[in-house]
Amino acid sequence: MRDPLIALATLTVAFAVAFAVVPRLVRFAQTYQLLDHPGEARRVHVQPVPRIGGIAMYLGFVVALAVTIALPVERFSEEVERLLLLIVGATVVVAVMFYDDVVGLRPLPKLLLQVGVALIVIAPRFRSDQAGIVIEQINLPFYGAVTLPLIVGVLFTIFWITGMMNALNWSDGLDGLAATIALSATTVLFLHTYFWPRGNPQFTISLLAIALVGAIVGFLPYNWHPAKIIMGDTGAMFLGFALATTSIIGGAKIATALLALSVPIVDMAWVIVSRALHGRSPLSADRGHLHHRLLDAGWTQPQIVVTYGAATLTTGILSLLLPSRELKLVALVGIGCGVLVAIAILARRSDRQARDASGPVGST
Repeated sequence: MRDPLIALATLTVAFAVAFAVVPRLVRFAQTYQLLDHPGEARRVHVQPVPRIGGIAMYLGFVVALAVTIALPVERFSEEVERLLLLIVGATVVVAVMFYDDVVGLRPLPKLLLQVGVALIVIAPRFRSDQAGIVIEQINLPFYGAVTLPLIVGVLFTIFWITGMMNALNWSDGLDGLAATIALSATTVLFLHTYFWPRGNPQFTISLLAIALVGAIVGFLPYNWHPAKIIMGDTGAMFLGFALATTSIIGGAKIATALLALSVPIVDMAWVIVSRALHGRSPLSADRGHLHHRLLDAGWTQPQIVVTYGAATLTTGILSLLLPSRELKLVALVGIGCGVLVAIAILARRSDRQARDASGPVGST
């Protein structure tokens, strides 16, 4: 069986499973009242919506990977172990976050979960140099490849996985937004590992990305505005974890993932700093995200989602086409500055509108 057919089969299975599971999850959630209710300022839907859609993407991804194991795909033993670690970590994420979506967890336990699943995939590295999922080296502009000491690599890997999980989770504020961002990023990762290996074939790694693509595409039609179901923390955390680990397994495609997700990452950094400066916990929820500010500025949800998706895909493609690490750094800094300027302008406009709405001091 030729590689393109295997990739197509992986995509099809992931899509079919996710697409078929979502309606059943909707009925299950409605029967047992597992719904996300409007009320908080940061929530934008006006009707209760099932919030366990992430399970569909997880099942589509895992079933598709199981199919690839049955197909004639050659994998090294270390790669098989990493694949199992990814699935185990994803399963833990989905199980705990399903509890969160149903019962609720405070921010700190969620952060501890993120660190915990990172340690799950890292731990085997202490047994063998070829085991586990760890960022072993990074390519620095103007310097080149730098091999990281084990403890530095472990800490960087924990930071990378928790950061990616939060970036996707915090992007899940509008119908279809987190799914569209993840779809664009995983598409870029597939292109990178399938077509841009530069003499180092990574077909088996590309199957991880294409399985994620299929699972997201199967879920997204139900999640598009107006959403019939949302992914909840289950889906957002799963996507962040899967993206983070896949980018590491694929030869540390850190720069690719970083550029592809530069908009939500910069937005996350802005929100953390803004909350800290205002004396609030960085883990607290509010409407300070860029997508909320665009919504308040009059943009529609589909307009915002399409813009984010196009930006993610464009920056991701740039990471593939730019010929040097230095140009990628310039692109990352330029995009980051542009996003920061946009957020600052929208923040100032929102603050001015809030002051105008409240009227002068002492008015009624």
